[in-house]
Amino acid sequence: MRSAEKKSVPLWKSDELDSPIPPVVEPAYFDQELNAWVLSRHADVLAALRSRSLVMYSSQLQTEEDERAMARMRAQTIEALSHVQLRTWADAISLTIDETLASLPEDQVVDLLEAYLRPACLALAAMVTEIEEKDAASLRELAHSVSASAAEPADPVLRENARAVTPELQACFHAKAESLRDSGFVALSHTLPCLLANGCYALLEHPEQWTILHKQPASVDQAIEELMRYAGLSRYLRRRATEDIVLAGASISKNDQLILRIVAANHDPERFACPNSLEVLRREAGQLTLGAGPHACVGASLLRMASAAILRPLLTRFASATLSGSVDWHGGSGFRAPTQLPVVLRETHHEKA
Repeated sequence: MRSAEKKSVPLWKSDELDSPIPPVVEPAYFDQELNAWVLSRHADVLAALRSRSLVMYSSQLQTEEDERAMARMRAQTIEALSHVQLRTWADAISLTIDETLASLPEDQVVDLLEAYLRPACLALAAMVTEIEEKDAASLRELAHSVSASAAEPADPVLRENARAVTPELQACFHAKAESLRDSGFVALSHTLPCLLANGCYALLEHPEQWTILHKQPASVDQAIEELMRYAGLSRYLRRRATEDIVLAGASISKNDQLILRIVAANHDPERFACPNSLEVLRREAGQLTLGAGPHACVGASLLRMASAAILRPLLTRFASATLSGSVDWHGGSGFRAPTQLPVVLRETHHEKA
């Protein structure tokens, strides 16, 4: 193994959604300060995600029992997220979403994140994790430190705060699938609003793309893949090699660390035509925001369903949305998202056939 782990934090400013400079995509290299191999090309990152010689990085080495527990959790989650169950949740949440959407004003400034995205996501989080809706707001507040630590995993204070509240948070959830308890609640009540806020920000920066989806709401499912590619949340993933391997043209030793630059891979010109343009009708698949292979996000189908259920009604009702004022950002090296989205929404009548 190489030198002892260093505290350097990956901070590629070009990977930020509001950066005027696109991400740099380059061959794999070893970064001495980060003490890790850095992969940014789409083909290289995809190969790493599919490799069974790489595991999620942890300060403690995983045991065989840890791996078996993870496999059980994935199997339980896949069973819990059946197509029938996803459809049931989508139908059940639609009424709440419609009521929240109806409260949005037209032609006046409203915080789209606070008035629509967060309430819709919180209602879904309560439903999926089987808690009382009246308890959801307080539990979201309790879960804030867990989300903050994920946004900036290198901050020891945030990490300790998250560790301190986790037992209390875990005691509040009892869904059959372990991943749909406290971790699922954090993902739906905190991470999902951030992901949707990034997607909405991208659409606000490209109003012609909003217009396309307003006129073609059936294309929202396709557009979600593009929004995840262009404006996805996770900036990078860490992995550790369990054996000596050759990957991306690099000789990687057992226990070496790897940093997979997801944002850069999603903007690789060798994989995507005009990668720095948002094209909601893009047909090129392959975005890596939700991982791939054995490292694919086990809740990907739930995130896709939720994103469509929340975005489609918004884009169908409003023909346009305009940013009103500057956007502040929160988060860090793990992910960044807007703290608010002040917008002016406008309706138009559908043209008669």
